[in-house]
Formats: sequence, C-alpha cells, structure tokens
Amino acid sequence: MRLALSLLLAATAVPAAALDCGAVVDHDVVLTRDLDCDGDALRVVRSGARIDLAGHTIRTGPDATAIALEDVHGVGVAGPGRIEGAMTGVEATRAHGLVVQGVDFVAVGEGVRLTNASHAGIAGNRFDGVAGHAVVALTLPGALSRGGGHRIVANQVHDAEYGVLVDAPVGRASSIADNTFDAIGTFGVIAPANSDAVHGNRFGTVGVAGVVD
Repeated sequence: MRLALSLLLAATAVPAAALDCGAVVDHDVVLTRDLDCDGDALRVVRSGARIDLAGHTIRTGPDATAIALEDVHGVGVAGPGRIEGAMTGVEATRAHGLVVQGVDFVAVGEGVRLTNASHAGIAGNRFDGVAGHAVVALTLPGALSRGGGHRIVANQVHDAEYGVLVDAPVGRASSIADNTFDAIGTFGVIAPANSDAVHGNRFGTVGVAGVVD
C-alpha cells in the first residue's frame, strides 16, 4: 500500500509552492516548505486529493487542526513528514477510504480522528507525545453513513494517554494489528470484541491495560 500511494503521488502531485495556512486543497499537492500556523492548516475539499508532506512539518496551535476533510473520499496523506502541536493532526468526518501513512505526529492532542468515516488505512505512522488518543474512530448515533472497516496497522505509539479507540457498528470489522504501544497512560487498544480483529500488537509500559473490549 505504501509503494502504491508513493507512486501515485509522484505521478500526479504538483508542488505547492504557494500553499499557505488555511489553504483549501482541491488537487494533489507536494509541500515544498514547512507550514507554521496559528489556526487550522489545510482543508481538503476534493475526493481523491493527495497531500505529500515530502519531509516537511505542519505545525499549528493547540486549538487547531492540521489537516481536515469532510464528505470526501479516497484522500491520502503521505510522509515522510511531521504534524506537530495540533489539537487534532488529521480529522476526517464522513470520509471513505482515507489513507494516512508514514507521518510523525508529535505533541498533539489527538493524532487521527475518524467520525462516521469508513475504511480508513492508518499505517506505518509514529505518534509521540499524544495528550489523548493516537487514533480514535467513532460512529455517532443517528449517522447517515456507517463507520468502521478501518485498517490500523504497523503504527508506533509512544507517550500517549490512549493508543487506539474504535467504536464501530457490528459487521464493519476493523483490523488493529502489528502496532507497538509504549509509555501509555491508560489503555493501549479499546475495541468491540465482536466486531474488530485485534492481533499482533506489542505492549511496553501501559498504565491500566493493553486491550479492552
């Protein structure tokens, strides 16, 4: 999946030399410099758009979101690169098929937040210094779109209050596998036992429990 995303980005993305804080992303972009923003950094409005961090950092204030997307599908965020200081690193609402891969989330409130989103791929990222959850996926009551079906694999979570929380409808199984958790304040993984495949995860120091269902 990483190679396919990298090849697609290389083939279609264009440099974003003029990309500024608060920019609306409606095409594929490759960052050419760091973004230091007081408020929200980027908002994706087109399905299929790809953001290549290209080794750069998106840094925001503690009440802001680095990358936000809503009602779009097939969006990709690719590292190497860093998201730092944000309340939420990547926030996806009613989005299908988001891919976040190879990104370092540092000193954030939450790394990736998925709300009424489905079939996201969160893979090969690093989360360090997370006040809340590294990855949280919620389906809210009354939602018109069903969440779940996520793939949260091969991530490294260090110094976080929580690791991964998935609350998805039965029948939308999510895979939470081969992640590493260490220096976790409370729980490593919280997931419904009847709907999620949790396996192959490694736990170092965890305050309360590695896996809770």
